[in-house]
Amino acid sequence: MTRVVAALALLCVAFAPAAARACAGCSNPNLQGARALDAGAGRGRLDLGAGLVATTMRVVHAEACPEIGPICAARDEPPQLHDQRFYSAELRLFGALGLTESLGVEVQVPLRLLSTDITFRRLDGQAFTPDYENIHHRDETLVGLGDPWVLARGATRLGAARLEARGGIGLPLGDTQPNPFERARRGLPHQHIQFGAGSVSGVLALDARQPAGPVDVTASGQAVLFFAESAHGYQPGDRFSGGVSVGGRPTTRLMLEAGLDTLVEQPERWDGAIEEEGNLGRWELLVGGRVAYAFDALTLALSVKAPVYVHLTESGGGHDGEAGQLEYPAVVALTIARGLQVL
Repeated sequence: MTRVVAALALLCVAFAPAAARACAGCSNPNLQGARALDAGAGRGRLDLGAGLVATTMRVVHAEACPEIGPICAARDEPPQLHDQRFYSAELRLFGALGLTESLGVEVQVPLRLLSTDITFRRLDGQAFTPDYENIHHRDETLVGLGDPWVLARGATRLGAARLEARGGIGLPLGDTQPNPFERARRGLPHQHIQFGAGSVSGVLALDARQPAGPVDVTASGQAVLFFAESAHGYQPGDRFSGGVSVGGRPTTRLMLEAGLDTLVEQPERWDGAIEEEGNLGRWELLVGGRVAYAFDALTLALSVKAPVYVHLTESGGGHDGEAGQLEYPAVVALTIARGLQVL
């Protein structure tokens, strides 16, 4: 598992962007996910699968007193650079069961991994080791359960087109942390990574596939809605995604696709307020391709998506108007799925 995550993350290094100049390390990164199960219709059909999504990110931002932390009260600490590298991955397990020819249920269970390392530098780029605890950043690896989804599925046909809708809830089982911005203002160590929302969320999705000669045209849309704040006062921003792809089969087993995706994330809130940094909102367009191969009942797929346009809401946290949210160079996804008849 660790080797696969590392391999996918290293593949993304080839797309590594220039270092940012804002406190993007003060945000909670959310990955653009892999496609869920392409489950077939049919009473008693069980589809099982897993998708591993990974990327790597680097961010560099300047920090000065008093934001550096409590050390500023003891001495005049010179400004410094925080040079961070992130490795982010999510393993999502899927299961879908057909109850009738057109209705079914689905469960998705995500397991998240995020590893960061930090190098502290003087403004001339020289690395140094602080003789005090930095309250913002540290070398660490975090692994935890995200919020599972429980969904109902319905499928129908309009002529040659196949339509499928999914709707359900996200269960607040992922770990959440106290308000990191409030703790930072009190000079306390804090954690920005939230594995869950801390409250029930709503999930709505619609997929449509239309044959067009030798290819299939697929369109999809999904909304994840967060209605309330957690016990820590955290409320993620609603997330909307959609895309269109064109795919064909050079052979009966091989499937090739190319497509365009969009992702919109609204600002997160802490105790009802939007902070000056963190996930302040984003809109991006991604292009990518997918290769899938069917080994009888087992299908293996590899996809790569890279952003071609990204709009991040600017930070108000004193970083020269730079965006304070992480940008990723590309997302690599490996999925495996199997369908079988159980009833």
